[in-house]
Formats: sequence, structure tokens, C-alpha cells
Amino acid sequence: MGDNSHGQLGLGKEPVEMPRCDEPTLIPAKLPAKAKRAACGAAHSVVVLEDGSCMSFGDDRNLQLGLRPMTIKEMKSKITRRSTPQPVELLRKRRVVDVACGGGGVEGGHTIFLTRDDEGDELYGCGYGRWGALGGKAYTHIDEPKAISTLSKLRQWDETQKRVVNIRVQALACGERHTAVLLASGNAFVWGWNDHGQLGTGSLAGTHTPQLVKSPPELRFAILKGLACGPNSTAVWS
Repeated sequence: MGDNSHGQLGLGKEPVEMPRCDEPTLIPAKLPAKAKRAACGAAHSVVVLEDGSCMSFGDDRNLQLGLRPMTIKEMKSKITRRSTPQPVELLRKRRVVDVACGGGGVEGGHTIFLTRDDEGDELYGCGYGRWGALGGKAYTHIDEPKAISTLSKLRQWDETQKRVVNIRVQALACGERHTAVLLASGNAFVWGWNDHGQLGTGSLAGTHTPQLVKSPPELRFAILKGLACGPNSTAVWS
């Protein structure tokens, strides 16, 4: 329910000039498995299924749906939105367990996927990259899910188990132009646009590389348990 100007409700109506839906409406498309999680940006949506696959729909002007690189034919036909759930085939060999969506419009729209296997957790980003919200090596757009290497397959020594173990990603969230991730170790990382100080780094400089969130002195020994992002804000709690 809500705004459907870009097909982000997945109702399958073409053209999608149906501006809004003011009551809960069942998405008619039959999904290959039960839905496990869902996330919404300003104009796109992604659903994670129990079998580890995911479906995306809505605005795709900045390739935030993660479907695949656009073909020449698609670029000429100006396909910029999907009104029915589409499989994210580029991650079909991965097991997706969580997702976060941010931004939208002409200058925005990004998606962060979390995948998991025995070798560890991996984060993938795609979409609009000018503000650094994709966590890559530069302020560039990414037309297919690309691994965020600095926060993927992290490991640490576990003194209790006396062995090296994987560091799991506990939570992820996206603002309009920034991203935040919380690790099970209790450390949180942020990156992206920072004109409002939403990264909490002590300056207004944005960054495309994940930055560790430094807790205030009174909480320096606290372990963070959760986080959330507003369009231009971030909250973490212990």
C-alpha cells in the first residue's frame, strides 16, 4: 500500500500510472518460496525468500534492483521500472539472508544485500553510487550486486571455542544516501553521504569506505545491539 508511481508495490499493473494504493493489497505474483524479509526504498522494494533467493521490483533508473547489467535493447527501450517481482539472478549462487534499501528518485536508489554461507557473511551493493553509499572503492554507480570487500567474510579468534570463527552481520540499514551495518561483535560501520553528520564521524565529510562508529565516552565499553537509519540520520543502541 502507498505510492506506486514506479511499480514499487509489485501489483503488476501496466502502465503503473496508478499513483497509490490506500489499503493493503495482496501482490498477485506467485513467489517461488515464502517471504522471509522485505525492505523498501523511496521507490523500490526487495523481498528475501526462505530458500535464500530474492525478488526486486519498482524504480530501476539507477539499477538498484540488482537484476543484471542493462542490454543495449533495454537501454534503447528505456526500461526503468518493474511492476512485478523479478528474481535477482546475479545472486542465485548465494544465499541471501537480509536486505536494506535506500534512496530513490533521479539521483538516488541503492540496495545492500547480505549473503551467508559456511565461509562467512558477505555484503553486496548496487545502484546509485555518487554519494558513496555502496561501500565500494570509489564514488561510482554499480549496475550489478558487487561485494563490499572490507566487510565481507570477516573472522576473529574465539577464546571460548579456541578457534577462528566467522563474524556475522547482525543488522543493516540504509538511509537516503548512506548505509550502516552492525556486526555481531558489537561494532557498527557507516558510510555514504554525510552533509547532516549522519555518519557520526565528527565531521561533515562523506566517505565511500566503511567507518567504525565510535561510541561516546560513557558507552565506550558497551556492545551495540541494534541500529536504524532515517533519510538523513542514524541511530544505534546498546
